[in-house]
Amino acid sequence: MVDVIEVGENIYMIDDQVCSVPRMGSVYLINEEKKALIDSGPPSSAPVVLAGLEQLGVRPEDIDYIVATHIHLDHGGGCGVLSKYMPGAKVVVHHKGASYLVEPGVLVESAVKALGAEVIAQHGEVVPVEPEKIQAVGDDDTITLGEQQVLHFIDAPGHAPHELCIHEKRNNGMFVGDAMGLYLGDGSVLLQCHPPPSFNPEVCISTIERLIKLDSATIYFAHFGACNRAQETYQRAIEQLQGYIDVLAKADGNDSLDAAIAEIEGVIKAELEPIKETPQLYEFVDKTIVTPCITGLVHYYKRRFNAKLTE
Repeated sequence: MVDVIEVGENIYMIDDQVCSVPRMGSVYLINEEKKALIDSGPPSSAPVVLAGLEQLGVRPEDIDYIVATHIHLDHGGGCGVLSKYMPGAKVVVHHKGASYLVEPGVLVESAVKALGAEVIAQHGEVVPVEPEKIQAVGDDDTITLGEQQVLHFIDAPGHAPHELCIHEKRNNGMFVGDAMGLYLGDGSVLLQCHPPPSFNPEVCISTIERLIKLDSATIYFAHFGACNRAQETYQRAIEQLQGYIDVLAKADGNDSLDAAIAEIEGVIKAELEPIKETPQLYEFVDKTIVTPCITGLVHYYKRRFNAKLTE
């Protein structure tokens, strides 16, 4: 059985078991007159997503939209695979990311560079999306799914330039992709994971400040599940990001950068303590997520503070 949870009226979360790890990744079905999936998960999760739809009594061919919050493999990488089962579905993606779903070679190369060659074995082979199925969107675009449900797209850079947040009208909820980091262990962990090359914590903060003004009641995290403490969690994310900026701003060379990174890594490791009770999840995050967190920060430091560091 696939873990499927109703998280709002006509909104269902499917645990897509990203990289075979339960409670790590969420794909959402919005089940209205027109039906939309928010995120596809990676290619390897496609069978789980399809099984989740079957459990909900929804046929793949009835899906009208597959919406990628961004094109990273665990969010939009499975769009090409799922679209084969959903012939009538438009693949909705930020206009800056659309070409990478049609010709995913550069996307895959970037993922391997950032996360290592094993990322493809974990996530599966990325299949191109047919160009005619692409619907590119940008800031303030909307899609109407039903009389009470409209999706409003929000440009959300910081984690990636092709990131979208999506407000859904019926429940006043916000799908945040990776713009807010990882929300694990029923909210006991909020982890700012933003790998290179595009991570900018200052831009992330600006994005979150914009989301705060929209005053959503619920946050739907891609990693993992729904949070009904929206304003508190927005502020928590800002404080984490600002804390990283403040620590890095004190560094002025290789040795002090190493010390700053060690300090931040200690904070991250402490943040993960609550999910040690879920060993498979903890091990996956500890082994595959923490390092990209750190490399993203180092990459940002070199750009932001113009550090002249020896390699």
